[in-house]
Amino acid sequence: MSGRYSLPMDDRRADGQRLDEWMHWQPVRSGRFASLLLTPARATVAVGALMAIVAGLMPWAQGRAPGYGGFEDVFFSGLGGQGDGVVLILVSLGAGLLTVHRTPATSRVRLVRILPAVLVVLAALTWINGFRASLLEIAAWERRGGSGAIAPGLWLAGLGIALMAAGTIVLLPGVIRWEREADDPVDIGRPGLRDVAELVGGGVGIIAGAVLGIEVGISLTGPTLIGTIALGAVFGGLGGAYAGAWLGRTLVDRVRGAATDTMGRHGPRP
Repeated sequence: MSGRYSLPMDDRRADGQRLDEWMHWQPVRSGRFASLLLTPARATVAVGALMAIVAGLMPWAQGRAPGYGGFEDVFFSGLGGQGDGVVLILVSLGAGLLTVHRTPATSRVRLVRILPAVLVVLAALTWINGFRASLLEIAAWERRGGSGAIAPGLWLAGLGIALMAAGTIVLLPGVIRWEREADDPVDIGRPGLRDVAELVGGGVGIIAGAVLGIEVGISLTGPTLIGTIALGAVFGGLGGAYAGAWLGRTLVDRVRGAATDTMGRHGPRP
């Protein structure tokens, strides 16, 4: 017989009900999109984020300039230069997920609720910097005798950011009029072995995933397109961090489970 102990089903249901009431959660409907909270304002943010992500992969300026074979078609992408397109993709993805995913959208941690507004501001600043870089690239083409203009990708990015800002502004009063409760969580805690294992595994995974992502980016576009390499490093690092953290906590859980089973079979040592 195992030495493990579990609460009766009625007690577990009561604990779950009290947790739902404290977190102000609503019953989650089953279905493919049950994890999403799609009010009109939040859906507007999601659509704007998707538009900005797509625009980050598109050309931001295009034209014609002298090349080896005469005048050739040229373009400037957000993935080149300072990599503004990479930043725009990441902050838009973060703003969209934090706004429509049910867990952060209903969080009792105020920082989580206000973070999408911060990311939208960063997206707007990134767009301004990308607009300036696009104009500088067009001016460089014109100095060489060519011509150019702002591409639809940059305007699509601006429209997406405007939609994200509109939806965030509608949601912002609820964050500003925040009412703390006595039992709200605070950022104080004592890390355990599982937390340390997740941190170490995630750190190692970030490095390994970033290296793998960079290798994939270079194999796809070569070392000249810095934005693709940066995207490979970022998403590779994120994937590596998740995999490393999962591996770390899984190992700790299995070791603890094996120790618990041993104690249940043989009892404590004298």
